Amino acid sequence: MSRQDPFSLVDLAAQSLLSDEDSIVRALEELPVDLFPTLSIAAFDGGHTKTVTAIVQAWPFPCLHLGSLRDQSITQDLLEAVLDGLELVPTNTACPRRSKLKVLDFTHDFECSNWEECSETSPVPFIITHMLEEPEADQLMPNSREQPQCDREPVEIHTDLFLDGLFGFFHLSGFPLYILQRVEKSHGCLRLCCRTLVINQVPFHSLVEILGVLELEAIRELRLHHRNRFCFQSDLIRFFTQVGQMSNLGNLTMSHIPWDFPADCFSLLSPLGHLQKLHLIFGCLSGQLHKMLRSLQKPLETLVINGCRLTENDITYLSQSIHAARLKELVLCSNNLSETIPGPLEILLAEVSGTLQHLNLRSCRLKEAQLRALLPVLCCCFCLRSLVFFDNVISTSGIMNVLQHLAGLKELKRVQYPIPAECVVYLDEYRWENLNRVELARVHTKLQEMLQALQRADMELTNSTSMA
Repeated sequence: MSRQDPFSLVDLAAQSLLSDEDSIVRALEELPVDLFPTLSIAAFDGGHTKTVTAIVQAWPFPCLHLGSLRDQSITQDLLEAVLDGLELVPTNTACPRRSKLKVLDFTHDFECSNWEECSETSPVPFIITHMLEEPEADQLMPNSREQPQCDREPVEIHTDLFLDGLFGFFHLSGFPLYILQRVEKSHGCLRLCCRTLVINQVPFHSLVEILGVLELEAIRELRLHHRNRFCFQSDLIRFFTQVGQMSNLGNLTMSHIPWDFPADCFSLLSPLGHLQKLHLIFGCLSGQLHKMLRSLQKPLETLVINGCRLTENDITYLSQSIHAARLKELVLCSNNLSETIPGPLEILLAEVSGTLQHLNLRSCRLKEAQLRALLPVLCCCFCLRSLVFFDNVISTSGIMNVLQHLAGLKELKRVQYPIPAECVVYLDEYRWENLNRVELARVHTKLQEMLQALQRADMELTNSTSMA
């Protein structure tokens, strides 16, 4: 008998059991534990909702991974059957349900010590898409409404949520709406734990309502993309108060912040004690960086400030902040830093030199003389692994000078350099035309030969054309 025969027999046994749902529901109490994964997959594939509910009620493992609920083959009836199994328990407390289920998981990279004991489906997150219609008034009940408490240990539903709006319109629908409603009406028996929350163009008043349903302490990553300038400050305050309650938040991204975004709202994030990565992208923070950072009690490891119109005072504040001595990644691209050299930028780089691993100075309007002035302090960044300084107007000799000075940094493995001024016609600091690709290739070969002569052939060189 081949080694695959026992598995075929198990599959046949599962199919046989599913032919009589009433019998299998009664038999689950005596069903061997090893049959549950195979039986659950067969029940889902066959759309046996009654059996699915019973299996969930009797699930003998702490976790159940159902990452493929968004597949076309999985209907909302099956989702309802799963959630029914989580909520419908025997009323006789003397005979508690057998289920050991604590986590129902829909995330990308679910890890379980007993992976083979969970249903083996492909993990896909829930995605909430926009619809151009007004939300119903009672779509989600206010979180402040008093509800009876659950009299048993709650089951956690783990998922990633992507909230997407358009032109200020936002409407929940489909599976996400159903789950949010079931969680809110479960009286605490179900807890919705979202690890990654991505918010794109969703009105803040809607976000406040949805966050009231989530377990805020479960959120590890929050990405906020918001172009709409029309919002009430009261909604912003409520939203950022909720963000401040995300006690385990480690990664926060705020991109396309409107020009009138009140930086004072950031003071509401002072309770965050695990934040390590902060991305601020395309907003107006001129002279306000201290408002964004001073409330954070723990030093950041990654700070991205992209296109935020930083001033000399902003760079000076950053160099004096608690974050400077711990930063491993610093991205200052698309800010005009030409006025910060000599002075603030050199001081900042000196402060971060002991820990900095990745530095990005793309499109900072740096001239050759300014870049040359930074070389002494850059040579002290012994942990530096990557350097980006393209989209600055630098000549071939200037680029060679940078590489010669930094060749002694043994950890530096990747450098993205600008197209040399001799190879293009620069219209301004950001735009160029008439690229001479033959000359660019010749320069690139020359740079590689120089690195080889310096015994740094391990350093990878790229420019904006090779990355396109």
